Amino acid sequence: MVVNAVVKTYASDPSNTIYIFTTSEAADLIKAQDNTAQNIHYVLMGEHETASAFLARTLSYQLDRIHLTTVTKYFKSFYFFNPPVTCKVFFHFHNIELWFESSVSIQAKRLWKVFSNYNKEVKIIRQLKYSLKDIWWDYYRKKFISKIARNGTGLIILSEAQRFHLNKYLDASKAIIFPTLIFEPAQHQDLSIDNQKIRVCIPGSVSQGRREYMKLLDILEAHTEYYSQNFTIDLLGFIPQGEQALFSRIKALKAAGLDIQYYDYFIDVKQFDIELYKSDIILSNILIDDGKGMQTKETAAVYHMIRGAKPGIFPAGFALDADFKDTVVFFETYPLLHNVFKALHDDKARLQNLKASAMQVSLNYAPESLLKRLV
Repeated sequence: MVVNAVVKTYASDPSNTIYIFTTSEAADLIKAQDNTAQNIHYVLMGEHETASAFLARTLSYQLDRIHLTTVTKYFKSFYFFNPPVTCKVFFHFHNIELWFESSVSIQAKRLWKVFSNYNKEVKIIRQLKYSLKDIWWDYYRKKFISKIARNGTGLIILSEAQRFHLNKYLDASKAIIFPTLIFEPAQHQDLSIDNQKIRVCIPGSVSQGRREYMKLLDILEAHTEYYSQNFTIDLLGFIPQGEQALFSRIKALKAAGLDIQYYDYFIDVKQFDIELYKSDIILSNILIDDGKGMQTKETAAVYHMIRGAKPGIFPAGFALDADFKDTVVFFETYPLLHNVFKALHDDKARLQNLKASAMQVSLNYAPESLLKRLV
């Protein structure tokens, strides 16, 4: 998604030539998002090629800017990667805390959350292996981030909230805010016009790990008849096999008459967009119990609001940029979320005003507008 956003932004100017250095598997996913224009070229990593050798191949191209959109586990290779000084390099942050905080502490907290979760089907050995690998990788992750902090690499972040948190570690005053998802006017369709019920979309993996599904289901179960008559709930994301407790409750609600959409398979990008366009409003049920107001990372719901030109419902305490102030409704607690749903149902004009404001916001995140942030 990040690559698609960057590529579409640069490709909006036909005089730009874009090279995408990636794997064959990732290339298929990127091409599926219509990134096949004549000024876009793919350079694929060989099946047995090392990351270092692949990065070295980029030096044979006369590039004037490079966007590093991922360095997952190849931290050492990226640390030793040195593009020419004439080439401007940008690094995209996602989860800031991984780069600056102790990996031991982060993994200990992660394992505690995984093992204390209601889900007892978790693969303990697999979780432990992942944590140990991440701690091992962290040596060069810290060296890499120290390097870009001092060598003039351009920093790209997701929000002003991220800037606030990043400023604790380095000067983020000139960091560029750039979204994970963008608005594509030529592709967008408002498929919600004929909705007979308010369609609430909850994008992302249906997992209790980062989102609060159990409390949401409590509301739907307590008022099943009301929601059956007035709402469609679209769980627009894959339900992992380990979430059987969630899945059982979801299926029971559907059997009880609730119009709830769910997916036990991965949704391709084309279908995802169509389902997103059908929604009236997006609900973010993100967990915000880290005390940081989600300053270190972002939830995909913000960017699906941009992508679909939809308003949102967020838990109070979530730090949203000022761009979205006229497109979002907040709720204090989950029992009070029912009142928010009811108010939107009773005041259809308010919902329409929110949707109109959302469209105006999304136009600022179209490729031609975003290009001005990068160049």
